[in-house]
Amino acid sequence: MKTIEDIDKKLIGNISSLLSSEVRAKIYMFLRKYPNSTVDEIADGTGIYPSTIRESIFEMYNENYVLRKKMEREGLGKKPYLYSAIAPSEMVKIISDAILVKLNDLALLDEKINGEDVTEVSKVSIELKSN
Repeated sequence: MKTIEDIDKKLIGNISSLLSSEVRAKIYMFLRKYPNSTVDEIADGTGIYPSTIRESIFEMYNENYVLRKKMEREGLGKKPYLYSAIAPSEMVKIISDAILVKLNDLALLDEKINGEDVTEVSKVSIELKSN
């Protein structure tokens, strides 16, 4: 059976804080370990209810954190989606861009609450290095 039971709880906590919930973190980590998985496989491997998986994975898909494709199989009936997670380096870029906006809002707080025009000002930058 595919599971993520062996993943360090501290790692799950760190990823949870970046992805806004433990459910989303577990889905992401499961899909990194087991790409092309169905909602039922993710639910079985994480211990999270399938309805919760569906709700969270739809949000993650809309945020470009996961990819999906229809399962190829013959016969009648609905073909379920197979989900995979984007690479961690891509996730870092998406998250760092969002954090950068928030950090610049904080850095420019005094100017913004005093009505100054700071639309093109950036006080904070984030440098990403690849190996």
